[in-house]
Amino acid sequence: MILDRINLSRRLIAALGDALWLATESGMRDHIPDFANLRTKVAKDLGEAVRNAYDNGVITEAQAKSAMRPIYSTVNEVHHGGV
Repeated sequence: MILDRINLSRRLIAALGDALWLATESGMRDHIPDFANLRTKVAKDLGEAVRNAYDNGVITEAQAKSAMRPIYSTVNEVHHGGV
């Protein structure tokens, strides 16, 4: 269950990063702060969920490291297959 939440959060962060890029490229700059704020909030929530899961023995160190690897794009997250 927690791994599903982690993977969904990672994909959401990636999608928001893609949305930021698209907003920038298409000149929709008024949406950039909203996407950036949402991405920051989800990233903080992801970090807290991973720390709590690891500290409580729900996930392994390898899973925690994988969950916290850099997030590049939605395509990369889907191709990687999750934690």
